[in-house]
Amino acid sequence: MKKYITLLLLQLSISFAASAQWNNDQLCGTALPNNDHLDYLERINASYDLGMERVSNDRINIPVKFHIVTDFSGNRYDYNTMLTVLCELNEQFKTAGMYFFMRGEVNNITSNFYFNHTSFSTGTQLMLEHNQPRVVNIYFVNLGQIGLCGYAYYPGSGPGNTISQGGVMMSIPCSQAGNTTLAHELGHYFALPHTFDFTSNNPRDVFAERVTRNNNETLPRLNANCGSQGDRFCDTPADYIGFRWNCNSFAVNDSDINNDRFQPDASYFMSYSSDFCMTRFSNQQINAMRSTLATNQSSRGYLTVFPIPAWDSIQGPVTLIEPMAGSEPQPANWVFFRWRKAPGATRYFVRIRRNNLPVTEFITSDTVHLYTLPLLQANLTYTYTVRPYNHAYTCVGPSQTGTFTTTTAYGTSVNDLEPTQIQVYPSLYENGQPFFIRHPEVQLKSMAIYDLQGRQKHSQALEAQGELQQIQLPFLPAAMYHVRIETEQGPVFRRIVVQ
Repeated sequence: MKKYITLLLLQLSISFAASAQWNNDQLCGTALPNNDHLDYLERINASYDLGMERVSNDRINIPVKFHIVTDFSGNRYDYNTMLTVLCELNEQFKTAGMYFFMRGEVNNITSNFYFNHTSFSTGTQLMLEHNQPRVVNIYFVNLGQIGLCGYAYYPGSGPGNTISQGGVMMSIPCSQAGNTTLAHELGHYFALPHTFDFTSNNPRDVFAERVTRNNNETLPRLNANCGSQGDRFCDTPADYIGFRWNCNSFAVNDSDINNDRFQPDASYFMSYSSDFCMTRFSNQQINAMRSTLATNQSSRGYLTVFPIPAWDSIQGPVTLIEPMAGSEPQPANWVFFRWRKAPGATRYFVRIRRNNLPVTEFITSDTVHLYTLPLLQANLTYTYTVRPYNHAYTCVGPSQTGTFTTTTAYGTSVNDLEPTQIQVYPSLYENGQPFFIRHPEVQLKSMAIYDLQGRQKHSQALEAQGELQQIQLPFLPAAMYHVRIETEQGPVFRRIVVQ
């Protein structure tokens, strides 16, 4: 007899996506870097060649662990959005040669306390309890009560020990597709300050970063100080704007101690410009981030100790097979899904909707799934989509939308037998295998097998007594079938899938 692999199935609660905007009151909560960190940046930049593209052309693979926190009402970050955001993240870091992949499954946490942050101490406790080693720990919560979109910890800081220290805390409204907050916070995580740090509070101060990049100015003008003030990067223009600003409409209206007008660059992720303005990191910023990963002894080097598991890109979206519009209605607690394999996919995210509102969703590693949970109602029409992905490639979107209609849920007749009283297995059946019916304390009469068109394919009498009966079934074409078992109390219905 062949061995059978149990489907990986994770039943998820319903997602409630929030508005994907960062307003003026929702900023980054990452603290200013301390003097030790600034010294570190100055040392890196002192040996940097401005003409060099980056430390190395080799791509650095970086494992992440996503933690999705759900409150007791079911509010949480949307899983489908998470897959899209990971794809976008890898595009945002492509020039930097940094590639993020998921290490293991998402960590789902249910807690009102951890979902709604009222202070930074909430995040500290959350990280101390749930941070995992040798991954970038990224949490999705509600930071609205403290007015933040997100925050992160610089290398060598934050809760936890060395190989699981710190992480990134993201607010759900700022974690939607098309948003750049996660790229911004990961910039902090890999050592980058804001472009306006140490300048925005007093742009004309002698210690603020100056606009000039000339080290030989004529008095009374002061020389460039970009390597020792501001963000410490001379290839990012001096920036003084410590609030959200629109790249298409903002007029420069301040000047430095030399009376040079600031001309901040809205394209940098580490600025506070609008999401649609941000597209890049500078070469020096890229060098600093990659330097934290350069060796096992680097500040974030522990992330690269274990290699990325083998993976392939995924070719095209999933093609649905069943159910489809016009197919036979299915019992509300026994809906059979099937789709064609997407080459390269190791997981499939299935979402079921009613009137365009999410009802339930699940993850499976197979291309067939029998849905038996009591979350669908009888005599209604639902839609569903299937999205393929693997731990390192999440850029293929959901399938076309399938439609199905439900009928009365399967069960017993008037006596309402407990479902566990009669079991049939294997439910994923292969021709030639023994087939079993387990029926402790229930007297059986007969059984019959029907295809989905209601045509009888097999019938036979059963022994009334006993706890377990072995049956040899005839050859059955690969499909799903109804099994009707007659008992003294009435009929019981089950389903099997022939592979």
